[in-house]
Amino acid sequence: MKKLLTFLIFALTFSAYSQGLDTTIKYDLNFDREEETIRLTYNESAQEFKLKINNDEFTGKYSDAYDAGIEIIDISRNDNLREVLVKGYGPSDQSDMYFFQFINDRITQCGHLPSNFGIEATGNGKLTEYAWMGFWTAKFRYEFDSKNKTITKIEDEFYDVDQPCEVKESFDLLKDRSDNSEVTFKLKPGTKITLVKADITEVCPSNDGSNDDFFCDWFLIKTSDGKKGWCRLKNFYEKVDGLVWAG
Repeated sequence: MKKLLTFLIFALTFSAYSQGLDTTIKYDLNFDREEETIRLTYNESAQEFKLKINNDEFTGKYSDAYDAGIEIIDISRNDNLREVLVKGYGPSDQSDMYFFQFINDRITQCGHLPSNFGIEATGNGKLTEYAWMGFWTAKFRYEFDSKNKTITKIEDEFYDVDQPCEVKESFDLLKDRSDNSEVTFKLKPGTKITLVKADITEVCPSNDGSNDDFFCDWFLIKTSDGKKGWCRLKNFYEKVDGLVWAG
């Protein structure tokens, strides 16, 4: 079973979880002290949602969602606008999220995050997205441009993992993130280790010749006595115990 991930959206939140039920709320979306009427309907068979704010409507589709809900968030405190998050609830607890603002009596789409386990919005113009990576959770950061209505991913070099496990079959740790790097030492069975962080940018050929952007990821591994080194996921994932796989 996938780990239960707790996520926070730092705003007053409304959600519709009941399949097939319409949702209507009232909320001031543009700080003019007048509440907008916000209505969401979802047709599961067509995978289609309809968002209506006052007299304007927007229709969108999901690829695989059994229900949909709405939440009100405030990504940036500086634009005097709140965002309507239309969230499709999909398989394996994943969400498909569309973001909207209401400007001059019109619904304006301002972003889409298609697959995650939750987000954080603290009002500083940035979003944090929680993404399941097989046995760990990556925190992806996004910059929200309220003027141009875009959500752009901030590409970080590393992502924190902090996953303990134990070696069951020996493998090498390398000095650098290169297959030709020198071996710093060999891990022995029974060694307690921690996967400290990951570089998920690498792509390399898989056994069938296709591009592999998952098992080629580099992980910084630290032993209990402080030794560190790098190893690709494909070179150690079957040689350790303690990784909880789900997907």
